[in-house]
Amino acid sequence: MPKVELPFSSLANQLLVDLVADNCVAITGLSNTGKSTLMRALASPEAEKIYKATGDRSVYMIYVDCNRAVANSAQAFYEIVLRSALERLVDAAPSELGTALRNYYQSVTESESAFSASLSFNLALTTLCEQLGGNLCLLLDEFDEIYISLDERALLNLRALRDRFSSQLVYATATIRSLLELRGQAFADEFAEMFSHSTYPMSLLEDAEAKVLLQSLDVPSMVSDREKICLQLAGGHPGLLIAAAQVLSGLTKNQKGIEEAIVYREPQPRAECLKIWSQLTDEERNNLITLTLNPKVGLPQQQMNRLERLSLLQQGHVFSPIFADFLNRKAHGPDVKTEGVYLDPDSGDVWVDGIRIPVLTDLEFRLLALLYDRRDKLTDKYHIVTSVWGEEYLGEVDDARVEKLVSRLRSKIESDPANPRYLITRRGRGYKLLSIPRAK
Repeated sequence: MPKVELPFSSLANQLLVDLVADNCVAITGLSNTGKSTLMRALASPEAEKIYKATGDRSVYMIYVDCNRAVANSAQAFYEIVLRSALERLVDAAPSELGTALRNYYQSVTESESAFSASLSFNLALTTLCEQLGGNLCLLLDEFDEIYISLDERALLNLRALRDRFSSQLVYATATIRSLLELRGQAFADEFAEMFSHSTYPMSLLEDAEAKVLLQSLDVPSMVSDREKICLQLAGGHPGLLIAAAQVLSGLTKNQKGIEEAIVYREPQPRAECLKIWSQLTDEERNNLITLTLNPKVGLPQQQMNRLERLSLLQQGHVFSPIFADFLNRKAHGPDVKTEGVYLDPDSGDVWVDGIRIPVLTDLEFRLLALLYDRRDKLTDKYHIVTSVWGEEYLGEVDDARVEKLVSRLRSKIESDPANPRYLITRRGRGYKLLSIPRAK
């Protein structure tokens, strides 16, 4: 098979081998390890050409960003899949097929029941498989929350479509954890079974790949010694590499020799460490802290293997000096005793009235960080969407989804969410995080 010259090229080519062989594939990895980059590469014309040259048949790779779904429901999932197909096939599909697909898409968006939405979605995929003139691959990126929320009927529906059309329809997923882990090992998931022999963890970047990524960044060029520092500090993690590069590229000549200390305290690398930390289980966190405090003690091999599969260890050590410094700060966290909400910017931990709260999801943490920075100030929904989801989601995230996120955060930081003391709502205006609790 011809090589795909991209970061993670070895994994990209392995995925294409599986897809040409009509196997569903899955990639797993923590945030900012390159999953989306890889999924978008699979949706490129170059990847489709390699597929055709190798398999002697055409394929249409449909990239689906599940974060664009307006809700975590089957109907919202069907809508974003068909919307992504329409965007991809606008110039490639015959006009009759395009018209039919738009009609099915409208039926899904207007359906008043899960059954009718499912029926329209099935008809849409059936029409695509029968009339497209090539195989169809749905690349389901950021699939975690949608997958967890889908009921068993929706997953069985996806499996049934795959079984019906066999090689004409395959799925590729990108998630933080394996599909079986996300739903629970005890859950009999026929959808996840399709990926049991073709699930691949994201690996850290090799130095050559990291250099290619550095060269592609829109940052001022760095002298070679600072590029070397950047590669060494990031440890092959794409998100940390970009964050460290942004810091190092802005330093002056007078800051030579203290680059490492500066990178450790700047917000961009610290934010990347927080993203990693927020996605770990308590056991994984404790194991990392143990290795940080007592590197010679080690861990049972099974636990070491698990951390290595998450690309958190290299040769038995924490993969990045930046993350190791973060863990050391985390292990010696502050003594929080005061009343109120406290967010530690170094570790990402959150305390309420001196009690550490459960781990927040990435979106919950972003929302709390925004409100914490604006304590006692009103924050409207426009500001929340642009800061938490991003400006590109302004037309995608409605009031109901913002309210649902606020409700989830409130359930974790309030002892009585129905009567909040800290996270309050100003109806029609926005939300405010109070530095002093409201009287009960």
